[in-house]
Amino acid sequence: MFKLAIENTDALRPASEVMDIQRLGVMRSTSLSFLRILIRKMMREAWKIEQTTFDIDDEGYGEALYSITTPQGTYTFVALSREISEETRSDRVISERWDVTFALCDGAISDKKLKRMKQELPKQEVGRGDVTDLVWSRANKSQRVFSHVVEALSQGKQPDAEMIYDIGYLFRTTAVYGNGKFGIAPYEHMKDNHTFSGAYQSQMFAVYMLRHFSFDLVEHIARKNNPKAATLKPELKKLLGTGNATGLGMVPYLISHPKLLHQWMWIREVALARAKKMEPTAVDCQRFIAKLQQIRTFFEDAPIPDMEVFRNPRDLAKEVGEISKLVEDVCNSIERSNSEVGGLWLEFADKVQANFTMEAQELINSELIDLYPEVIVDLEHQTNADDGLHLIPEMSIGSLREIIKKQYQWAFQYDFTKHESRHYFWYRSAEKEEPRIGERGIDPGDELYMPMNIAEQVQQLATEIEVCDNDLKVAAFLLKKPELRGIVRRIQSLDGLEYGEIQANLTGKDLLPVYLLRCKLAILGAERYDPKSNRWVRITLFQGAPLVEEIGTTSFEDDWFYPLIAKAEEIK
Repeated sequence: MFKLAIENTDALRPASEVMDIQRLGVMRSTSLSFLRILIRKMMREAWKIEQTTFDIDDEGYGEALYSITTPQGTYTFVALSREISEETRSDRVISERWDVTFALCDGAISDKKLKRMKQELPKQEVGRGDVTDLVWSRANKSQRVFSHVVEALSQGKQPDAEMIYDIGYLFRTTAVYGNGKFGIAPYEHMKDNHTFSGAYQSQMFAVYMLRHFSFDLVEHIARKNNPKAATLKPELKKLLGTGNATGLGMVPYLISHPKLLHQWMWIREVALARAKKMEPTAVDCQRFIAKLQQIRTFFEDAPIPDMEVFRNPRDLAKEVGEISKLVEDVCNSIERSNSEVGGLWLEFADKVQANFTMEAQELINSELIDLYPEVIVDLEHQTNADDGLHLIPEMSIGSLREIIKKQYQWAFQYDFTKHESRHYFWYRSAEKEEPRIGERGIDPGDELYMPMNIAEQVQQLATEIEVCDNDLKVAAFLLKKPELRGIVRRIQSLDGLEYGEIQANLTGKDLLPVYLLRCKLAILGAERYDPKSNRWVRITLFQGAPLVEEIGTTSFEDDWFYPLIAKAEEIK
């Protein structure tokens, strides 16, 4: 599979460029992001989503159930809304109280199962599900916008569009769990022809359904306040997605699942390479210019992040405007030529890389992929991968050396005899098993560190095999050095999978973990990155996405990303 696609294009970027941590830290969503794949499938297959139970009191507390029917099966979404005090509302994974807990389940739910879920689901970390539960999660209100929307609707008015647009959600999740957590269904349950086969499809759908429930909830409370309350206009609903607060927990995932990381980056790079080799038409250029103008406006209107880890969106908007002029040059080249002109997007991409920031480069790369939907048709079904790391004991040390020479030269740029190269260590808290990062010599727990120091391990292995004969088998070597089994297995398993390693020292003093949070979130399909420190970030999912009531009723174009605020006269 890998070789076939690579043979079809010679424009793939090298891993040394793609997997640089700063470049990963400015990634943006593409049409291959998981929630975009989900939305296209929902619309294409015309899923039927119906509210079946809405046992919610005047204050907005109770339970709601929704039935989801797809060509592959029937599912149930459960949302439990509970009253909590303001002081217990927290974005921390270790929190024990949430405004809403929710689940996505296989099939219909019996009264007996619902009763048990009402007992277990609100417990989250200490609760227990069963194999028919696909996803468990929890969320808190964005109290300011939630209260504002309820108050406005209760008065028969529409809420303030700018507040809705700036915040972007009524509920914010803190973790979305699948794959066997709390005893729920393992991922193997959703393979083959299951509706949610594919990376993170069930989790993304549960988050989409939380968005829909949030609309129903604010309108319900408003009606209880005033029977003549307004309903939220579709134009405003679309400006609301689901929020998310993500911390350090995402970083170990990327390190411990290198084959999946390679697969996700690989399909993106293949799509980009294909797009760059397309021969643009004047219509392509005009569509591209129009989309860049939309994106420029989006970033001009975007809230300024609290912390300047990422580029100021106003500066990014300015760059997008300048890049639009380069697209106009492509248009002019097409008009001057009487025949097809090849290589124009490759030349364009080279100019962008030479003259603009890394963040602008990656934004344009994402939009080039989106410009040509045909380049991802086969790739969107390839988000899964065999994620196992397998030891090859019969491999020779000479062959192992060759893999290191070919794929791991980046690991030798760091001097681990220097304290700044081993400044941080990663560990899991004893209380909640929450991934954390500590400073060596300052924070306790250094002896319990997680093996995140891939570059250091590669160097240790390289030193040990220097004195070994090329013909020596890995099995014999590991009999004497069993502590190196993990890094040997990793290197062997990633032979040929060059996008599987983040090319950085993850224990160095200059590490910014938020770069890796953004990488994973972009793969999921996030936008509006708002870092609260270099260790956690708030984002928005599904802002601009089609509404439930639009599924199967309208023709669908996958161009909803980067929504613009509706003008007052457009909110009918």
